[in-house]
Amino acid sequence: MSPKKKNKKINIKKKKRIKFLKWTSLIILIVAAITLFLLSDIFNIKEIKVSNSNKVSEEEIILLSGIKTNENMFKFFKLKAIEKIKTNPYIEDVTIHRQLNGIIDIQVTERVATFMLAIAEEQFGYINNQGYILDINNQAIEKPLLTGYQTESIEVGNRLDIVDLKKLNNIIKIVNTAEEKQISDKITKIDFEDNQDILITMESEGKLIHFGNEKNINDKFVKLMAVLEDTAGQNGEIFLKNIDKVYFRKEV
Repeated sequence: MSPKKKNKKINIKKKKRIKFLKWTSLIILIVAAITLFLLSDIFNIKEIKVSNSNKVSEEEIILLSGIKTNENMFKFFKLKAIEKIKTNPYIEDVTIHRQLNGIIDIQVTERVATFMLAIAEEQFGYINNQGYILDINNQAIEKPLLTGYQTESIEVGNRLDIVDLKKLNNIIKIVNTAEEKQISDKITKIDFEDNQDILITMESEGKLIHFGNEKNINDKFVKLMAVLEDTAGQNGEIFLKNIDKVYFRKEV
């Protein structure tokens, strides 16, 4: 290659390198300018709103999030704030939206207590349909009391063991059918230690019901409602384990 052609090739490479450096520098400057703009006081948080919170207070949710007013809205990590809020066992899901007018909108989905666990005398654990232990309290709530569980670690934030979760699914089917029949409010206690003989207490009716397992639930409730009507005002036990031989045994 002649010296002239060689120099020409070197000059072309230099021009390309200079052009690349110019564009790279320009992009870096633009990114830096945008970053500085977004982190300026213009985008400071003016207000934090919380939606759909009932059990957990707005103040507690905001405190858990770590988000504060008068701080830049782009300085906090949404995922980290969501994780912090979800440390409260009542919180099932969280979404956070940044609004350019300085408002942070936190939307939560709460878990709802549907049953109580009998932990000790005058001590109850509130759980939801997924078996999450939401609270431990000495105050009873108007929910069926569950006994006969095997889970040993009853602590807020934990979940029932697999064995109890499977049993809980059967209990939910039974209670849902009771709701359809409009008699779920009569159920005060459920002992599910023996999954083949679930015991249901209806205090207002003075009845202990040997429900059997989760099979033929609807048919059992049809029979149960008929027996309850026929034995109104009488205390005793109703046996539904064998759907073909349902009977009532009066308390002596």
